[in-house]
Amino acid sequence: SKSSEEIKQQNSELSEKVHSLVSKNSAMKLDMEDLHKKLEMAELMIQQFSNQAGSLDANQQLQVVLEEKASLETQVAQLSESLHQLQAERDQYVEKLKEERSIWQQRVQQLSEQVHTMAEEKEKHMAQIRELEASVTEL
Repeated sequence: SKSSEEIKQQNSELSEKVHSLVSKNSAMKLDMEDLHKKLEMAELMIQQFSNQAGSLDANQQLQVVLEEKASLETQVAQLSESLHQLQAERDQYVEKLKEERSIWQQRVQQLSEQVHTMAEEKEKHMAQIRELEASVTEL
């Protein structure tokens, strides 16, 4: 019973971790989509500035936009790496949950079999007691 409760507690904790990782994963996906949109905007601005006459101000703006694009690409790469790590962790937790669930199911099956066996033994013993009582009464 204690082992069963401990396993249930572990399963509960691991489930919470998986849900937390899924939430983080979703949030990071949204952040990545945001950064992709910003990157697309930066690329559009670069195209606009590239099409304009080569004034000094436009060149400076182009340089700023290029730097921002590089920064956004770095952030996207970092978020992608973090996303892959979170997915790997989530997969590990899911596997651990599956293993724990399997162990728990085996223990429940074993305990169920033990209860069944003990019930059969009890019934046999009760029959023996009745036979002995009948013998004692007869004697």
